[in-house]
Amino acid sequence: MPFPHRKLLTGLLAAAALLLTGCAGWHFFDKSQVPVVTVSQGLRPVISFTPDTAYELSVYEGEEDGNGFGVIWSARGPGGYENNLRSPVTYGVPPAGSEMRDAPPLAEGQTYTVTVFRKDPKGSGDGFFNTRHRYVGQVTFVAAAE
Repeated sequence: MPFPHRKLLTGLLAAAALLLTGCAGWHFFDKSQVPVVTVSQGLRPVISFTPDTAYELSVYEGEEDGNGFGVIWSARGPGGYENNLRSPVTYGVPPAGSEMRDAPPLAEGQTYTVTVFRKDPKGSGDGFFNTRHRYVGQVTFVAAAE
């Protein structure tokens, strides 16, 4: 014998699921928010990215992003994980309001990778209800004198 209130139970579960996803304010990954990174020529290159704000920029020696390990220099805007780092950034020049260290000189002919991290401007919430995405842009370049 089937459960007599199956339709009611199914409806209540569907409403609860809709309410939870609606409260979370979920939105899809937005490719237009992924930073597009460019690097100028020179041993102290200018690193530009669009959209023109991010929360961190990291430079690695070699052709790979070390996922936080092996960073030779990084720049971060004030305010923690807010998109307060403005493009462009000159390699080795700490942005205003940051506590970054000086950068080692780039070696001519050496390959480097720049990774730019951007917080989702449309996301919200914390923990289980966090709807933020982290957008990452990356470029590899060979240092050359101008």
